[in-house]
Amino acid sequence: MKMNILAVYWKASTCSSKTQTTLLMSFMKKHILTTFFLAFTVLSLQAQTINWATDIAPILYNHCVQCHRDGGIGGFSLVGYNNAYSNRYGILDATENKRMPPWKANPEYRHFRGENVLNPSQLSAIEQWVNANAPAGDLGQAPPDPVFTIGSEIGQPDEVLQTPLYTMTSQYDEYRCFVIPSGLQADAFLRGLEVIPGNHEAVHHVLVFEDTTGQAKILDQQTPEPGYVSFGGINVQDARLVGAWVPGSRPELFPEFMGVKLHKNSDLVLQVHFPAAAVGMSESSTVNLFFTPTTQGVREVAISPVLNHGPLSLEGFPLNIPANAVKTYHAKYTVPANVSLISIAPHMHLIGTSMICYGVTLQGDTIPLIDIPEWDFHWQGAYTFQKVEKIPFGTKLHAYAVYDNTLNNPNNPNNPPQTVTAGEATTDEMMLVYFTYMLYQAGDENIVLDSTLLSSAVHQPDQASVFQDLQVSPNPAQTEVTLQYTLLENTDVLAEILNTDGRSVKIFALKPNLSAGTYTEKVLVADLPPGMYFIRLQAANGAAQVSRLIKS
Repeated sequence: MKMNILAVYWKASTCSSKTQTTLLMSFMKKHILTTFFLAFTVLSLQAQTINWATDIAPILYNHCVQCHRDGGIGGFSLVGYNNAYSNRYGILDATENKRMPPWKANPEYRHFRGENVLNPSQLSAIEQWVNANAPAGDLGQAPPDPVFTIGSEIGQPDEVLQTPLYTMTSQYDEYRCFVIPSGLQADAFLRGLEVIPGNHEAVHHVLVFEDTTGQAKILDQQTPEPGYVSFGGINVQDARLVGAWVPGSRPELFPEFMGVKLHKNSDLVLQVHFPAAAVGMSESSTVNLFFTPTTQGVREVAISPVLNHGPLSLEGFPLNIPANAVKTYHAKYTVPANVSLISIAPHMHLIGTSMICYGVTLQGDTIPLIDIPEWDFHWQGAYTFQKVEKIPFGTKLHAYAVYDNTLNNPNNPNNPPQTVTAGEATTDEMMLVYFTYMLYQAGDENIVLDSTLLSSAVHQPDQASVFQDLQVSPNPAQTEVTLQYTLLENTDVLAEILNTDGRSVKIFALKPNLSAGTYTEKVLVADLPPGMYFIRLQAANGAAQVSRLIKS
């Protein structure tokens, strides 16, 4: 017969004081043990509900395996349960300490396309999973292993170029320029550029320039080995930066009505940074080029480090960080016209620890651009805005960078610390902010670059006047879907499928000057891996209509 606490208290009250104490202590002991047992059981059951198949695999597949896969730059694979289990403690350590995923931009300051940050519930799930000895769960419920294309992350390139095989012989940092004819018989617009180093250990970063003068080719011919050495640029007057690759960067495609102009018969010059540690290593890089389908009506995109450590931008020029000092530098630039920003890419070296960049308009409004509170020289890249960001005429751009040249900085290359100045070597310093931009046109701020902004609604709130009644069937689909939509005015239409990272995985229609009316499109989707996608219709002015698509 179970005895509740009131019964125990009544029984104790009829006994001697010693007996009362014994009865009550006995009950409390049993009660406390029962409470702890129940609490432990609840926590154990909660932990058991976290498993790889339904909880951890989606996290790893969405945030980690782009790098941690066979052939990826992560060094080991996290695809499949066995790989995750073998690396479970490393996963926990890296995520708890916020080293991985390697997203350096502060999400509380500004959001970007492809933001790769784990939320508290995801971090908690990983911790519970590892502490419960990483249970597999029902593997039949796991998402399918992701499929990666060989050679390119973003599709079939229109042209593939290759640098000559080169073996690093210098004991110091080397910036070697390789000249490759573009092969263009007419002007074209570069929608995307993807550099794939053949040896990630030998290459720190690659800058890609266009030379229309032939000067780079002459410089190359003057040296017996492949390419030529040039610090601080490619030593060619009027050369233009058209693309780059740095550790941690992922290739991006502009919308099809945007592109960096390349001129016919021009040369592309890849300036490859080989660090001193690469001595004896050999390397040949691949360059994939993606062009806009037409050159008509394409918006020209430019790339420029308008904030820099030059005398016209840097306060307190020149860049000079004394030994055993922490120093902040400020760069500024006044925008001479209305521009539309697409992406931003800060750059420093090992002494740099943080950078923040913003704009202040003539009306005194602040435009937050990027904040990197913990700079990492080994994880750089361009950050694409979720929507095109208008920067009005007269806006003053500011960047503040902090440099720690003390032994408190674990990345300091010198022990004891030495004075560090501006230069090209890894042990030198830089302060650059690259901007990818266009001249502004009305409505640019409505151009969506990140599909995660697009809900299941069929249009953007302020852009409902161009498209109407987008219908997708069947949905879910296995091999083919049919689209039907109504166009309310004459316009160009781009139709594409995007993945959940906002990347275009299939362009199935690019139709110039469509008349108002109802249209039907059939789209093959058999080649897409199972998962969720977005179908987006976009007009020439940026107006868009979107619907979710489930590929079964």
